[in-house]
Amino acid sequence: MALTIIKSSLVSLLVLATSYAHGTLIDFDTDANGNVIAANTAITNQYQNWGVTFAGFENNASININAAPDPDGVTAPSGSNVLTNCADASLACPGNRADIIEILFSGSSSNISLMLDTLGSGSVTFELYDINNLLLETKSVSSNASAYVPVNFSSSGVSKILGMQPNDGWAWAMDDLSFDMNLSAEIPEPSSILVFSLGLLALLTSRLKR
Repeated sequence: MALTIIKSSLVSLLVLATSYAHGTLIDFDTDANGNVIAANTAITNQYQNWGVTFAGFENNASININAAPDPDGVTAPSGSNVLTNCADASLACPGNRADIIEILFSGSSSNISLMLDTLGSGSVTFELYDINNLLLETKSVSSNASAYVPVNFSSSGVSKILGMQPNDGWAWAMDDLSFDMNLSAEIPEPSSILVFSLGLLALLTSRLKR
């Protein structure tokens, strides 16, 4: 009886230790704590609690990327804000625009999708990398400048996404970033319990054989 109970517990612990995944949708209208994000707010670590951070780079230097209404007035897929590569989206996106939007995941991510407005015929290029910085997937997408288009990625085990403008000074926007993240590697407690339980099972089995 005791052996059966321990085996059942081990199965449950194994599932727990390997299935820490959650579906997440980021709409740039509220942060991970449910707080409303004001227009023209620089997006950095507002979703860190969900395992995601954002950064912008212009000529290899950090630059703001903002939650704001679409720079060309295109209707956002949800809410009012989208994420733009504009340094100051409140001024209709003049001046510097980030060459790269970097999205970093703290866990292994898959089933990634987003809505994209390229604000013209130029294509935004996305590169997806794993935890070892190995390139997993490259996809270039353009929209028709009057509506957002869905972008779906096929790669799993994604640790980083780079979104790159088609040329210097090009504005673009994204919304509704969706993904599943496996956090098993970052939650040690279930693994520790599993190792302990395996030792307990071995001990009990040895005693039963005697």
